[in-house]
Amino acid sequence: VAALAAPPPPALSGYPEPLACAHKMDDSARRGDVDDADTAGLVSAKAAEGAAVAGSADEEAWQRRGKWQAFFDGTYAPHLGGGAGGSLDQLPWRSFAPASQLAAYVAAGRLPADSRALELGCGTGESLVCLAQHAAFACGVDVVPAAVETSQRALREAGLEAVSQVICADVLQLPEAGPALRDGGGWEFDFVFDCQCFHCLRLIPGLSRSALAQTFARLLRPGGRLLLLTGNKDEAAYRGPEQLTREELMSAFDGYLVCEDLSTTHFDWTPTYRRQEFVEPPLGWVSVWSKPPASAASPIQC
Repeated sequence: VAALAAPPPPALSGYPEPLACAHKMDDSARRGDVDDADTAGLVSAKAAEGAAVAGSADEEAWQRRGKWQAFFDGTYAPHLGGGAGGSLDQLPWRSFAPASQLAAYVAAGRLPADSRALELGCGTGESLVCLAQHAAFACGVDVVPAAVETSQRALREAGLEAVSQVICADVLQLPEAGPALRDGGGWEFDFVFDCQCFHCLRLIPGLSRSALAQTFARLLRPGGRLLLLTGNKDEAAYRGPEQLTREELMSAFDGYLVCEDLSTTHFDWTPTYRRQEFVEPPLGWVSVWSKPPASAASPIQC
C-alpha cells in the first residue's frame, strides 16, 4: 500500500501552524512541573474507564454516548489523574488546531473545491472549520450537544455558517436519522473525515464489524473518499487513542471500501500528550479509503 504523502501543511486562516508530529522535547520540557498523578494520567485511563463502565447500567450506552458526554461535562477526566473536573480546554485529544493530516490532505490539493464534506465526531470544531474553508459544504456530526454548540460557535466566528451545518446525532443512526441538510444535498458525501471516532465505535458491544463498515460506506457517494485517523497498536503503551493493528485496519472495510493509502503517523500534540513521559505524541495510522462505483454489497478485498 502506498504511503500517504503528508508534507508539513501551511498555516490555515485563523489557526496557528500545526505542530510537527515528530516534534522532540528535551527531558526538562518532557517532565516540566507536573506531578506523578498528572503525568500518568492517560496511560492509566484504561483502568479508570473500567471502573466507570462497571458503574454504568449499560455498557453500550456508555461507549456510544455516555463516555463522551462525561468527557465534555467534566465528570469523566481520567487524563487529569482524579477522574473528574475536566473542561473543554482539557479534553485529552484537543490540540486547538485542525488535524495536521487533514491540513496536509487539503494543502496537497486532494479536496476539490466543489466537494461536499462530512466530519464524524466533530468535537470542538477546529477540523470542521478547515473543511468549511475548503469545501463547498461541510457538515459535522457529534453525539454530544456541548460539542455541537462549540463547533457551531467556531464556524460562526470564522464566518462560515452559510456553507456549513452541525448536527447532534448518533453516527450509527445515519443516514436514516439524518435531518435535511442546508445545501439541499443528501447524506452521501464526496469526502468524509474521521479523527478518533471509528476506533471508538469499534468498542460498542454487539456492533458487528460489517455493520460499522456499512455505516461508513453509506455516507460516501460512489468514488468518494474517507480520510481516517486511528490509534496504532505498535505504540509501546496505551496513551489514549484506541489502538488497531495494521491487519485490523486493513480488514475493517472489507467488501465496502478500498484502501488507497495507509501509513503510520503521530497524533498532534495536545496538553495531555505533552504531560506524558514520551518524546512524541501517540502513534497512529492515517489511511485513505474510496467507495468503488460498484454496489457496496459487492465483495472487495483491500
